[in-house]
Amino acid sequence: MNLTDISGTQNSDVNSPAGGSCGCCAPQQVTAAQPATEGTVSADYAVTGLTCGSCAGRVSSAIGALNGVENVQIALVPGGVSTVSVTSNQPLEASSVQDAVEKAGYQLTTA
Repeated sequence: MNLTDISGTQNSDVNSPAGGSCGCCAPQQVTAAQPATEGTVSADYAVTGLTCGSCAGRVSSAIGALNGVENVQIALVPGGVSTVSVTSNQPLEASSVQDAVEKAGYQLTTA
């Protein structure tokens, strides 16, 4: 299953440091973020607790299920603060993003 198979997610990428993988996932390909197109809104969120591509996939799936989300990209920092970039066709409520991240088992942070 690919992350883009999840209903409501058109594109999803996980970026991890070169050679940065763990035993539960294959090495991740680093991809450049796609620029937002006209009529879309982009926002970055800091998330803690991600350690591998599987963790990032859970967060991507949870956020990707939110209404209006078109793209989720994660710059994975295993054990640190990962940056989750979300492109949507409308502004997202911060509380909705926080709920999605927490339900996936991780924490949204301001750091």
